[in-house]
Amino acid sequence: MSGISLGRGTTLLLMSRAAGFVLTLGNSVILARVLGAELLGEYAYAMGLAALFGLFPNMGISTVVTRAVAQDPVEGSGVFGAALRAQVLLAGLVLSAVPAFAALLPGQPVPLIYVGLAAAQLALGTLSWPYLAVLGGRARYDSLAKAELASGVVGTTVLLVAAALDGGVRAFLMAHVLAAGIAVLIARQAAAPFLTAGCTQTMTLRTIFRQGAPFGAGAAVQSLYTRLDILLLGQMASTVALGLYSAAYKPINMAVYFGGTIAGALFPLMVQAPNGLTPESFTRVMRGLGAAAPAMALIFTGLAGPLLQVLYGSEFTPAAPILIVLAWSAAANWLYAPLGVALQARGREHWWLAGLGGGLVVNLLGNLWGIPHWGAVGAAMATLVSEVALLGFATVLILREVPLLPSLRPVLGGPVATAAGVFVLLILKGIGPIPATLGALFVYCGLLALFRIITVGDIAMVLEWIRQAVFGMSRG
Repeated sequence: MSGISLGRGTTLLLMSRAAGFVLTLGNSVILARVLGAELLGEYAYAMGLAALFGLFPNMGISTVVTRAVAQDPVEGSGVFGAALRAQVLLAGLVLSAVPAFAALLPGQPVPLIYVGLAAAQLALGTLSWPYLAVLGGRARYDSLAKAELASGVVGTTVLLVAAALDGGVRAFLMAHVLAAGIAVLIARQAAAPFLTAGCTQTMTLRTIFRQGAPFGAGAAVQSLYTRLDILLLGQMASTVALGLYSAAYKPINMAVYFGGTIAGALFPLMVQAPNGLTPESFTRVMRGLGAAAPAMALIFTGLAGPLLQVLYGSEFTPAAPILIVLAWSAAANWLYAPLGVALQARGREHWWLAGLGGGLVVNLLGNLWGIPHWGAVGAAMATLVSEVALLGFATVLILREVPLLPSLRPVLGGPVATAAGVFVLLILKGIGPIPATLGALFVYCGLLALFRIITVGDIAMVLEWIRQAVFGMSRG
């Protein structure tokens, strides 16, 4: 094994990204309160349309760099040079393709300059990826955390300046472009000490694209999969509905990112694990996310209305049903995220790509049927159905690949505890959202302890990881 401490390293990243989540949530609050529902819909359409083209720069290049640096830091520095050139080339494609695509669409709900600025923000931001991949390959989670947090602070600062000076959609998009450029400089400065000076390029552009293609294709399909609803809502519903959907999606995006951070830390460990063996870390992550996912969904379900009221104001409280449905889709995402990482690490990225493609088709059909019937709630339902389908597909594949039969306790006890939590939440709804949510969590966690899905030892281990991350005392 590489000596990477999964527990401490992941906890360190989570603590940093938790602060980043707060900044991102603050950004969404600034945007919602300054723009209002209709202008936020225009902003969300421009950003969502640009994000559809995340498939161009997301060609698996960062994964290739991380793997190369982890295997051999000197040779990996040579791979980094080719990766940076490739990323610049792809950024140029994004910058030209996004506005061209927007101009060809039958509907033009926003000015094309908005789409161009969103494309510039995306293209410029991708240039930091190879630098951050070097830090990941070196397992320098401390430097990675600092770079990400510094970029987040810069992003919030420029948004506040834009709100004070203008407060329009164009001003906020220009602020994003400025923040993306500064983030590249921060990432470059952070990675500089870990790049071997004078190292010759060891990989051609053709080779790096070929190696990254399977990973990139999966990331591209997933990017399209997660942004398709925004595009279809913009074409088939009002900008007000799109604004409500965007507001509900902000906390869900952060939740999905949280689960992805935990699952992503498994990649180098699963790569290095001998065939036929499953790291204990994989089992821990599966148990942890399996217990945390329903709890997260219960919290969002119980507090959806008050949360939207506090964050965005009364104008956005009608988005509560959207938030509730999306919360359970995020729970499904947490459950299949480590399965997808394990499949890709074991060389089954083509299988996972096929699963993502199927999820994309389900999502597309669900949106085409659901949006005309139920608007933004229909789009959320399409997301939930496609996420559950992906969970089922990933489960079937991982049982064929990983020689580890799941314990019956979490398989049977988890759904029972979840159903009991939902039942209590519905029964206690009349006494208020906070007491009802606390009661549901008490019942859910109590049943998890009763079925021994979580134990005192599990809690002690997580607290030890937090202590190590805070005080920098890793025991490997």
